[in-house]
Amino acid sequence: MSEKKLLSFHARVVKDINEQLVLKLIQEHEIISSSDLVKITGMRPSTIFNILKELSAKSFVSFYGKGESTKKGGKKPYIWTLNKDAAYVIGLDIEVGEMTTIILDFSGGIIAKKNIKLETGNTVDELAANIINVVEGITAENNIDKEKILGLGVAFAGIVDYQKGIVIMSSVLPEMNFPLLEKLSTLPFPVMIENNANAAAVGLKWNGNDKTKRNYLTILVEIDKNVSGLGIGIVINGELYRGASFSAGELYPHLPTLKEILSTIRSRLIESETLKNYASFLESIDIELLLAAAKQGDEIAKLVFSMIGNIVGQTIAPAVALLNPDTLIITGVISELEEVIVESVRKEIEMRVISITSNALNIIVDKYHHYSVAMGAASLVLEDYFRLPTVM
Repeated sequence: MSEKKLLSFHARVVKDINEQLVLKLIQEHEIISSSDLVKITGMRPSTIFNILKELSAKSFVSFYGKGESTKKGGKKPYIWTLNKDAAYVIGLDIEVGEMTTIILDFSGGIIAKKNIKLETGNTVDELAANIINVVEGITAENNIDKEKILGLGVAFAGIVDYQKGIVIMSSVLPEMNFPLLEKLSTLPFPVMIENNANAAAVGLKWNGNDKTKRNYLTILVEIDKNVSGLGIGIVINGELYRGASFSAGELYPHLPTLKEILSTIRSRLIESETLKNYASFLESIDIELLLAAAKQGDEIAKLVFSMIGNIVGQTIAPAVALLNPDTLIITGVISELEEVIVESVRKEIEMRVISITSNALNIIVDKYHHYSVAMGAASLVLEDYFRLPTVM
């Protein structure tokens, strides 16, 4: 490469990096003035002006208005924000017998969400066909222009090689090492695949976790009539940790199913207005029924959630002791009963780790509850899009 071409190439790289930096700063601050962009980046005002002009021409950012002048007076600064309608991302959470999907706009706001009960399929081809149908369905229902879709994030219950798009192991299909990304290549936009607990952790990093918290664990709990599981998403120093074989956080514990938990207090179900009629049919009680009863103040239903919280606390206490995170975030359906779950999890952890560890631990629930994983899956695409390029 000639010196002239090399200089031209370097100029383009610098320009692209500067443009991406400004876009990311606008995304992080939600609204920010051009003068603040100058201060933060150290770029010249003319450079910032040209970048904003170009981003605006591409419809990525919008003029928000004028801010207040400084105490010294002078011109009022121009304020900028992301154009939320510039693009969209889709997130999909795949579990046994259901798919939960969500659409976010360019700024991360929720456009649509939907939970669909369906047989996911017996083969990878059937699974891929169902994924494509669900994605096409929700985009059509919400009149989303496919040309504006940045990508699809798919969160899977199992161990996932996100780099190759291969599901190494999962309870959704009996097959192992199946190339799900390859099977979704007919979609007209990029696809990213990730483990469900990891996706939830990225979602919280992107949208919802206190930005000062850089070391946290996301606890994804799935307990229903005949299904139980627990996965941990690990974020260390602000970065997702997947492990050498993409299985970090897969404790693979034996968790009782909801039916097994209920069987231990079968005799007390008569005390519950909602559950007393199910004492002989425990298999008919699902997590949604139990959650609705608990929200209405049913003490026996609350007791069951307290028992679930105890089991979760016992299971994750070793991980808390080992990693000493500053925050523990509980996601999934059970997080909707926040006070009961947090209290019971905290009690079990405090019994099993030293006080200096438990006292520093903040336990919260994710505000998106059942949609936490789908939100995280969509956030995978946004995080990748707004990531600053690495200069080698």
